[in-house]
Amino acid sequence: MANPLLITILILFSTILASTPAAAARHITLDHDSWLETLNPTEEEKFTKLHFYIHDFVSGPNQTVYNVAESSITSKSDSWFGRVQVVDHLMTTDPDIGSEKVGRVQGVHVLSDLHVAAISVNWNFLFEDGSTILVLGRLVAFAKEGELAIVGGTGKYLMARGVAYKTTLRMDPDTFNSIMEYTMYVYSSPGAFSEV
Repeated sequence: MANPLLITILILFSTILASTPAAAARHITLDHDSWLETLNPTEEEKFTKLHFYIHDFVSGPNQTVYNVAESSITSKSDSWFGRVQVVDHLMTTDPDIGSEKVGRVQGVHVLSDLHVAAISVNWNFLFEDGSTILVLGRLVAFAKEGELAIVGGTGKYLMARGVAYKTTLRMDPDTFNSIMEYTMYVYSSPGAFSEV
């Protein structure tokens, strides 16, 4: 039979260990909660207009788009339905790929229309300072223009919302490599900060 004192000590020790991470997590959450409570929802939001270029390379030495999955009908579909792609596009200040780097566009998109080559987008626009803007929406693959919803952000763009407009400047008809111009209209928290 096991020693009752030993069992009591083990139970007590286990309880202390189990509660320590929970207490630490609760402390972290409370710190963020109290900071978030200081934000005044009636305070005017910060408005930012952003303008930059994205280099979308489907093939070649600077490729930024990769297929990761396909549906059972993708190869038979005129719209590439069911293809899942991951992206890591370069963002620059000008259309020239050698111009100043602004950040990266990273995320996933899925060709999700049975009839038209259109993508459902879930992208993070990651800026050089570590701030992010999250966009969601639908883009028709070969359309000159498109619009995406800004649904969140971090750092300078904390709690972002707004709209992103895309214009395709150039697209190679053989490789589908393209350069796209983006203009974003962003509303974010006036108390935005960055812990990155």
